[in-house]
Amino acid sequence: MTGRRQHGMTLIETMVAMTIGTILIGGAITIYIQSQANYRTADSLSQLQENVRFALDSIEPDIQLARFWGRNNMPNLIDTTGIQVGCTGATDLQATAFAMQLATPVEARDDGYELDCAGSNPRGDSDVLVLRHASARIANTLAVGRVQVESNFTSGQLFDDALAPGLLDGEVRNVVVNAYYIGDSTFDASVPALRRLTLVDGGAQGRLEDQEVIPGVENLQVQFGLDTNADSQVDRYVDGDHPLAAPAAGTQVIAVRLWLLVRSPTDETGQGFQDNRVYTPADADLAPIQPGITDGYPDNFRRLAISKTVFLRNSGGFDAI
Repeated sequence: MTGRRQHGMTLIETMVAMTIGTILIGGAITIYIQSQANYRTADSLSQLQENVRFALDSIEPDIQLARFWGRNNMPNLIDTTGIQVGCTGATDLQATAFAMQLATPVEARDDGYELDCAGSNPRGDSDVLVLRHASARIANTLAVGRVQVESNFTSGQLFDDALAPGLLDGEVRNVVVNAYYIGDSTFDASVPALRRLTLVDGGAQGRLEDQEVIPGVENLQVQFGLDTNADSQVDRYVDGDHPLAAPAAGTQVIAVRLWLLVRSPTDETGQGFQDNRVYTPADADLAPIQPGITDGYPDNFRRLAISKTVFLRNSGGFDAI
């Protein structure tokens, strides 16, 4: 019986198989690299959107509560006698004068304002938003060094010695002062951040403390929605330094429009990304921001510009400054 020979693959068949395998492996690698790039992009955008949400969620409640002083929403009836506030980088007199401007519950300092007590100077092309009010919740405890207010329907008084004045039908709340601005991040001076100067318990007296809210916020612009004819409707929006925003103008702030420019935390130079969009700030006096051209705005970060209008819940009867 004659056995049959078994033949292996020829050289040509082997080369064809290797070529097909190489193509398949190359395709798999390409798909993997592309999926990784897509993941990095999606992750960067997700972080960017989360930072925007966090920044807005930090500022919005403050705007809504501006001018709220508990049972008495008339700041000219709130007695601030004897209250002292301290801070680092300014005298107690400066800090007290800034914090105790209760008659100005919402205030916008236009581009390039030098903020007393701030950990870093506000960015020159960004605004400062100052908000003053009482806490939404009634204070559970009294503490020395914590500025608090007791108010009833006809008057109010600040105190910081844990001894409430004992007003008839009075309730006690913490005093809130927040000044939001754009400065350098505490953790990396090359990264811009949304910061705030906030009134905290200073031990012996209230103290203005500089805090970082969220990194990556490059620009903050503030405009006031003004009611010019007492019909409780916004008639026009103006910048914080506009003449109509002055108290003598007889207008009332009933809304605040925020414009934020936020960049992603990831430098995407290695991924070949370049931000070539042009961003137009809400402030008409500012030139458009062009990453890579405008100083301080590198073009290797993804960005999101967002505008939101927040209406004041206690808008009746006060002026902007």
